[in-house]
Formats: sequence, structure tokens, C-alpha cells
Amino acid sequence: MTIKNTMKKIGVVCLAATVLLTGCGKKDVAATVNGKPITIEDYEREYKMQAQQAMAQYGEDFLMQKSPDGKQTMGEIMRQNTLDNLVRFEIYKQDAEEKGIKITDKDVDVEYKKMVDMYGGEEKLQDALKENNLTADQMREYMKTNLLMQQYQEKMLKELEPTEEELKKYYDGHKDEFKTAEASHILVKTKEEADAIKKELDGGADFAKLAKEKSLDTGSAQNGGSLGQFSPGQMVKEFDEKVFSMKPGEISDPVKTQFGFHIIKLEKISNDFKGAKDAVKEAVIQEKFKEYNDKLEKKAKVKRTVNTAKDIPVEPAKKDEAPADKAQGENAKAQNEQAKGNAKDAKEEKK
Repeated sequence: MTIKNTMKKIGVVCLAATVLLTGCGKKDVAATVNGKPITIEDYEREYKMQAQQAMAQYGEDFLMQKSPDGKQTMGEIMRQNTLDNLVRFEIYKQDAEEKGIKITDKDVDVEYKKMVDMYGGEEKLQDALKENNLTADQMREYMKTNLLMQQYQEKMLKELEPTEEELKKYYDGHKDEFKTAEASHILVKTKEEADAIKKELDGGADFAKLAKEKSLDTGSAQNGGSLGQFSPGQMVKEFDEKVFSMKPGEISDPVKTQFGFHIIKLEKISNDFKGAKDAVKEAVIQEKFKEYNDKLEKKAKVKRTVNTAKDIPVEPAKKDEAPADKAQGENAKAQNEQAKGNAKDAKEEKK
């Protein structure tokens, strides 16, 4: 077990512990936020960790690859993302402090004791810290920042709690987004197989029985082909368009997708406010958060002084090292997806 494996993801923006230690080490400045510096040391350290993770995941030449438009390298895009995330995090941190959220030494003591107990004593914890090039003071600083952001998120959720009227208004303007379908399917490789199955179904054959016997989607086949409940956009385009154009109880003709040919049986379509209320609330809160954060960022006086086009040498992580720990790995993955321009969830594998 490593120290970093125990770090929790911060709710507002996930950053590895080491980037939160502003003020440590050299004082060269990468950017300032309302006069408060983000050091070159923190910027470079965070970038190197993200870069190592990207190289481990996509190959050692990843940083030198060109972006889709050919104007930048992937390394340069990652450096821009790294600095932007550091700036954004500092803005949120300052806002939390302005809202009167304060973390005391006693609060940190409680968290630190939990860490000591987790590792089976102070000595073992110190050994683990040393292995990860961290000091006890640095770990305590991380804990303080993490607690601050947790309380900030809780406070913001209360402040942005939508009213029933807001929820209903949002739902009325986005009804199609909150449809849900319950459907089953049988997936086969060829159209000939699909046509034969459709003929059997038209003759009265049991859909669930055929799904268990013939569907290539073994995950759903064992449940009679059931895909459970899903919303528009969760399935591949051809499947999605077909299922939401059907009537409950209807069985489709073969539908071709990248996975093969599907016979779809629509069980149910739901499109009511009560059933969608939780999803509507989540969407409204996300929208409010975005509006609030956009205002914060616009109001903040940010000065970037580092040239993100300038390369930062990065050594590939050794095979016995684990840069992709929980907190760091999640942030690295997000950074890499930003760089690749692929932030959309790939839920197509559900088929």
C-alpha cells in the first residue's frame, strides 16, 4: 500500500497531493490568482506526474505526438491543461476561504490519526511517506486542503439547492433528455441470422429464450436479453434512434450497428417528471455550478507567467513504480482525455 493510494478525490477538481503544496521549495511563479502564486515547482511536478501516466498508458512517444489539428504536441496541450487546472483549483480554494470555511489543526489531527491507524502505527506511516517522497507536514497540508474542498462542496450544494419550480421549469424545457427506455435485444453477427430470428419471433417464439440461446451479448443474454433502463445517448446511434422510435411491446426488424445485428424488443418508455426528478435535479445543480464557477473565473485576476509551449523533460516511470495511484491516476486520465479531445463517456459497450 502506498500513501497516495489512500488519497481521496477532491469533489470540485481532482489534483494529486503534491500540487497542493503551494509555497514549498523554490518561489519561481507559473501564475498568480488574485495575487497568490502558483509555483513553477508545483506546475512542473504536476505535469510530470500526468505526463508519466500518459506515457505509461499511450506509449513513450505520446507527448511528442501531434494534436488532431497538427498545431501542438500532446505534451503542450497537457501542460496547458495542467496550468488551467491549478489556476481553477486556486480560485475555488480562495472562494471557500471567503465563505468562511476554516480547517483547524485539530481537524487535521483527526485525519492524520486515521492515517496512522490505517498503516498500523506512526513508524510504518513514516516509511510509507518516505517511499513516496512526502513529509508528514506535506501530508497534513494535503489533508487540510482536502477537508476544505469537501466542506466547500457541501456548502455549495446547499446554496445551489434547486426549488421545485426550478426543477419543473428545467424538465419542461428538456423533456426529451429525460426519457428512459427499458428494452431487450438479441445480438448476432449476420443479417441472415437476424432475419431468421425475427421470423421465429413473428411466429410466436419466446424472446427471452432465444436471447439466452443465440445472443452474442452474453451479459444481457443470461437475463433474457434485458438491457435494463437507459436514457437517450447511452447506446450507439443506430440502436438509440430505433429504440426511442418504437412502441412498447414492439419487436424491431434487424438493426445494424458496429457490434452486429440487433433484434430489439421495447418493454417500456418512461417520460414523466416524477420518474426523472433525481436526474433533473442533478442536471440543474450541474448547470448552476457551471454558471457560478464561470462567474468566479471571470471575476478572478489571473496572470499566467509560464510558457506552456516550453518543453519539460519527463523520464518514463520505472516499471516498479506506480504513478497511476488512485488520486493521481484519476486526474491523469482526465488530463489525457482532455488532451485527446475525448471527454464523452463511452457507454456503447453496454450492447
